[in-house]
Amino acid sequence: MSDNIPFELQAEIIKRILPVKSLLRFRSVSKQWKSLIDSSEFITHHALNNKTQPQHLLVRYITGGTEDKYVSIVDDDNFPHHKFSPVVPPTVKLHPLPFMLDCSHGLVCLHGWTRDRVNRKKLVVVWNPLIGKSVGIEIPDPDRAYIVIGFGVCPKTSDPKIIKLSRFFDSKAEAKAEVFRLSSGAWRSVPMNIPFKSLHFQNSQVVIDGVIHWLTYDKITYKLRLYSFDLASEKFGEAVDFPHNLAGGSGRKYGISKINDSLVVLSHHWVVTNLTPKPFCDVWMMLKNGVSKPSFTKLFTVNDVEVDSMIGFRKNGQPIVDRTKTGGYDVELEVYELYSERINGLGIYGSAFMMTSYKESLLLLNHSDSIIHS
Repeated sequence: MSDNIPFELQAEIIKRILPVKSLLRFRSVSKQWKSLIDSSEFITHHALNNKTQPQHLLVRYITGGTEDKYVSIVDDDNFPHHKFSPVVPPTVKLHPLPFMLDCSHGLVCLHGWTRDRVNRKKLVVVWNPLIGKSVGIEIPDPDRAYIVIGFGVCPKTSDPKIIKLSRFFDSKAEAKAEVFRLSSGAWRSVPMNIPFKSLHFQNSQVVIDGVIHWLTYDKITYKLRLYSFDLASEKFGEAVDFPHNLAGGSGRKYGISKINDSLVVLSHHWVVTNLTPKPFCDVWMMLKNGVSKPSFTKLFTVNDVEVDSMIGFRKNGQPIVDRTKTGGYDVELEVYELYSERINGLGIYGSAFMMTSYKESLLLLNHSDSIIHS
């Protein structure tokens, strides 16, 4: 760009360039451009206006029984042919087999225990797979405590946050809710107004529009409920009960996921046909419609899919299926074609697949790979 153009005008032009890969290349044009693109103000501005970035499916899987690998698939018209292996930072490799919690604003959250058997630590890693940056946060984990971890990026400030819900198994002490903000590097307590002691949380969560959602089972009322946490206000939302036509029926197992920016509930059940039981999964979408209590509508049913084998969705709603959940040996990851009911391979072979979807982001660009100790 010509040196005759004032830098302030250059900056306004650069702000209109949304593709992340282009911005990363432009950092080498000049020191001024690099300083601008690396600044917190520019990164936040890009994140808040980052609505049209390509969607990727990030898949974590195991090969050879022990080695975990990652592959990113661009979810576009050429799916699944545009794949690449993201740069995996050392912080991510501290986990032997991390649990992939969710993704928010291009940041993937992994958590689990470190490899050190003598001095093991519970560690959450926030990772930007497109630019290869990550930050690890040690999670205080006292003995005999039940802990739930949540993650998301505040939609107003682009600040990554971790929420920790905890209670002791053998204590009358009150349950606690704490929030970690990456910008401050510190934990702080927030009011907890949910019956945490009576709830069992699923491992998975879903972040939509700056709100974390968890699927829970209330051990006192015997009800399935969705609980939420607003990342901007740092307040819990009202519980959402499942309607009878969704929660009814014995022997069903439930999970939550998302299709684009909508929460979906997975209802796994068995149907006996010709004396042979076959697995099915109903997919229900939560609709808010501007009212306080959301409703649910059934989208479709997927045939011959075992419990927990539906690990995510493409942006067009097609389920991604892992058939190693019961067999345990390496097979090919598959996509289920809704209308033809065909299952096609994705050319990725392994076992114990996990998946999340993310959009390209500059978040963490101005952070060094590090671990924040508790």
